[in-house]
Amino acid sequence: MDPTFNTASGQTIWSLAQHWADRRSGEDVIVDLPNPADPSILRATTWERLVTDTAELRRRLAAVGVTDQRAALLALPNSPLNVAVWLAILANDAIVQAIDVESGVLVFERAIAATNPAVVIACTANAAQAAEAIARTGSAARLIVPTDLGLGGQYGSIEGLSRLGAEPAAGSSASVAAVLPTSGTSGLPKWVQLTQENFVMAAERLSRNSGYLDSDRHYLCSPFFHTNAQLYLCAPPFVTGGSMAIVPRFSASGYFTSARTTGATVSSMVAPPLRIALQKAIDAGEADSGGLRLIQYGMTLSAADWVEWDDRFATIEMRQIYGQTESVTGVLGGSPWETDDRIAIGRPLVGVPGVRLVGDDGEDVDDGEPGELWVRGKPGSTLMLGYLDAPEATAETLIDGEWLRTGDIMVRQADGRFQFRGRRMHIIRRGGENLSTYALELDLQACPLVTDVAVTAKADDRLDALVVAHVIPDTGYTEQGFIAWCRATLGKRGVPDEIRLRTSFPRTGSGRVIARELE
Repeated sequence: MDPTFNTASGQTIWSLAQHWADRRSGEDVIVDLPNPADPSILRATTWERLVTDTAELRRRLAAVGVTDQRAALLALPNSPLNVAVWLAILANDAIVQAIDVESGVLVFERAIAATNPAVVIACTANAAQAAEAIARTGSAARLIVPTDLGLGGQYGSIEGLSRLGAEPAAGSSASVAAVLPTSGTSGLPKWVQLTQENFVMAAERLSRNSGYLDSDRHYLCSPFFHTNAQLYLCAPPFVTGGSMAIVPRFSASGYFTSARTTGATVSSMVAPPLRIALQKAIDAGEADSGGLRLIQYGMTLSAADWVEWDDRFATIEMRQIYGQTESVTGVLGGSPWETDDRIAIGRPLVGVPGVRLVGDDGEDVDDGEPGELWVRGKPGSTLMLGYLDAPEATAETLIDGEWLRTGDIMVRQADGRFQFRGRRMHIIRRGGENLSTYALELDLQACPLVTDVAVTAKADDRLDALVVAHVIPDTGYTEQGFIAWCRATLGKRGVPDEIRLRTSFPRTGSGRVIARELE
């Protein structure tokens, strides 16, 4: 397939929003629960309201310089206003730079230094950190702090948005639309540049491969700075005419309850927070998934977790999917007509021009042999445009302008389905044997004596590396009992060389463990 082929057809998220405002003006595009502890306060926003408010926000943001490829730093909780501001920035041919709403001063400083934004849009909870970062960096960015995160017009009362500018040009689909941070689980995050076309292509690919319906309501509980929020959950309704269910942030104990209350039908999660939500449901005796019909998940649960899951939520279709911020959206995944075996991810999605598994010698590997996944595409369309201000890192990741090196080790089965083995940097070579931290974590998490396990490596002169298990113990845990379970269940190779007890793990906003902070 020609890597220049695309289904975006010059459209933007803003032009799609205007289309649905004409077609479905009075229908809901957002249903949000501003306080999940009080389900009686449930708000609804129509397509007409969203587009009308976004049009006003466009002009007010343009008046303070948010146009012509200037960045706007966004640090708001998930909310209707957050979506409208995001949409307005995109519509102004400006660049969205979203960061974790719980970021401290240092993260604000790094983000400001990266893009020199025209404005910083914060909430009351993080406004002080934002203001301090602006002062410490000497930035000329204007601080805007809305207090009401719903929609309803009259944004001139927000300090910093009192003036209406002229309606700016919308820009082309080739314009940079956003910079998103990489997960940073092993090193400091880099900023991934995505175009307007990237957003529409992501929405098109996911909607077509996943079988999304115009009646689907996509569950936005992921942090907004993450790819999962902007591309997997917000973007698809602009293609399908569906809607979003929004809660301010992910809550493991409230995951299923809020999904029922908001009428969510489709969710996208990575396994670690999904596993915590399952444990909370077990503790609460919860087994009602409401209208959730599909959860697409990255990574997978342990065999023991899947048994518990099927006891409670067997009616939800579970479908594994794989993608990176750099690959823009899903690359591998199961099909709507296939049964998820909870092991293999699936095959390349329709619209992916090509994939390779490449060995250490640079040659393609045979089925059954591990290799690094390379994904073919076009930068700025089906792949990221590149890393912001990092040409060397971009050149190392985008090969010959059409192959993305993912850094992920996989095996292709004889039936064409792929199995994830781990990040290249997360393969431990112990005594001549390659061990995947990802696979070993899944095995160790099945132990009934632990709540969670993360695995890292420690250098060793004799064996090259030792396996270190970081364990959050459960009731009845003893190290002797844990080691005995490992030896009996996993064999000698499954016994960690060191065990370190922890009460919690440092995690990214999407729930992945930050391995570099475990040492």
